[in-house]
Amino acid sequence: MKSLLLSISIMIVLLITWTTVYSFICERVEKLCSLVDDMESKIHIEKWTSTLSLFNNINKEWKDSRGVLLLILQHEEIERINVALERTRSYISIKNKPLTLGEAATLKFLFRHIQEKESLSLKNIF
Repeated sequence: MKSLLLSISIMIVLLITWTTVYSFICERVEKLCSLVDDMESKIHIEKWTSTLSLFNNINKEWKDSRGVLLLILQHEEIERINVALERTRSYISIKNKPLTLGEAATLKFLFRHIQEKESLSLKNIF
């Protein structure tokens, strides 16, 4: 009976921890994707100063989140996003609309991929 109670207690702690972590990830991903959407709209109208400002906000949000995410996620995921951010910065600096839009789409995909990988689903369990 004691082992059953211990097992149930451990499961409850794990579920609460996962829920808290997943909530944090979802919140950050939504904020980052929203900023990328705003940045894409500025890229379409070629407002490069506003685009750079939004990119700096994205980069700051990412750096604020990265410390916690390093504890949770695989480091390859983090590195892919870091590389995409650097490419985006380069494309903004040379004002290349097609490449910047492509990297913005990549960033959104990578952010959403983090959320998908950490979700509680049968695909992730098995």
